[in-house]
Amino acid sequence: MMSDKVKISVVVPVYNVERYLSRCVKSIVSQTYSNLEIILVDDGSTDNSGKLCDDFKDTRIKVIHKKNEGLGKARNTGIKYSTGKYIMFVDSDDYIDKTMVANLYNSLRENNADTCIGGFKRVFSNKIEEYKNNYSDQTFCGKEISTEVLVKMFGKNSKNDDHIEMSAWKVLFNSQIIKKYDILFPSEREFISEDIIFDTEYFPKAHVVTMSDDIGYNYCDNEGSLTTKYNPNRFTLQKKLFLELLKRSRMLQIYDLSYQRIANTFIANTRYCIKQDQNFLSKDVAKEKIALICKDNILKDTLQSYKVDEGIKSDMVNLLMKKQNVNSLYLVMKIKNRFNI
Repeated sequence: MMSDKVKISVVVPVYNVERYLSRCVKSIVSQTYSNLEIILVDDGSTDNSGKLCDDFKDTRIKVIHKKNEGLGKARNTGIKYSTGKYIMFVDSDDYIDKTMVANLYNSLRENNADTCIGGFKRVFSNKIEEYKNNYSDQTFCGKEISTEVLVKMFGKNSKNDDHIEMSAWKVLFNSQIIKKYDILFPSEREFISEDIIFDTEYFPKAHVVTMSDDIGYNYCDNEGSLTTKYNPNRFTLQKKLFLELLKRSRMLQIYDLSYQRIANTFIANTRYCIKQDQNFLSKDVAKEKIALICKDNILKDTLQSYKVDEGIKSDMVNLLMKKQNVNSLYLVMKIKNRFNI
């Protein structure tokens, strides 16, 4: 029978989410695993979110108000004030199923692990998609955590999806590892994906990582989220992240296993940048930006050395980028945006 004696800290960064916050917090306080410390970090919200945090009536909830510094720094504040043996992160515009914490903790304990990774559901306005962990019920130890787990967080290696989603949510982390090695999130203003930077610091320090078949995390496709809103600097930030991950993979001695995956993610993110430019900018400005992206030397070199078969649709767009065929890229993305594909 499961024991609730071990305290688990749940860190929730909060910024201008008054529309979703109650749903999120209610899903956490309703967990079947009851020994929780729930840390709400109000990151300088300008709407009613800060007041909502203060109004929740549960003795397990701690509220911290701070100036706005972004998601990564808000999570770091939660880490600083956490006292649980384990820690997990829930974004305030998402929510979790009531057995999620219990399921991850049970898997962790049964496999004598210090870390547990689950799956998730992606929630749209009209549908829900399930993403089970490809490696459910498997456990990895020592060096293979880097070679078999972290490597797969860098991206796909073929059209057959074998990657592990590199999100900080849906993971039960060991607080002692985080605090012993002072592992923190960078600002998303520095790295567009602060989660994978954190992962490259944390997982090489973990001893045993186990995989759960739980899909209790509900990642909501909310309008205006950081991942969906237009960022005019997105390509520059994606390129910076790409180069940083190559550097870190060399330091961790997993470069040969990682390169094609890191390149795959960079190229896929570049396609998304072009798609957003077509969608949000005027025709002439969009074509100008697309041309600049295609002429980028880092992208050109990556496309030249890239050997992953992603499937005909993605491969076609990659070829258009390689040939710098701006007009065709613009047309393809216009079709994709119009039909939401």
